[in-house]
Amino acid sequence: MNVGFSESEYARVRDWLVSALVTAPGPFDEAEMLDKLRSGEWLLVTTPNAGCVLQFFEQDGEKAANVLVIGGKIGGSLREVMVAFQAVCVALRQMNFTYLCGTPRPEFHKYLIKNGFERAGKELIKRL
Repeated sequence: MNVGFSESEYARVRDWLVSALVTAPGPFDEAEMLDKLRSGEWLLVTTPNAGCVLQFFEQDGEKAANVLVIGGKIGGSLREVMVAFQAVCVALRQMNFTYLCGTPRPEFHKYLIKNGFERAGKELIKRL
């Protein structure tokens, strides 16, 4: 697992992230995502077959991480990212974060709920 932005690592996972943005368009485009990754406002987390972008925020006195986009090689990347998220969750707990959240595509809901996420409206939340 790699944590943090580099031009070369972004180039390696770019197609996966852009494909995810096309499949489930969000409130931002690739240019904005790249700006925020380069500035350090958002965090790039990658594995050999997947990449995701996290945003940190605070709400009601709780520190949290929002999964903004996730993409990967077809076949097994979600499982690989979940393994990486376990490591990310440990690191977030050590930094006193309370939860990890996101609004995944519907086809991922069942898998994520089996792996500790809970429904909260349209979002899924994993308490740390």
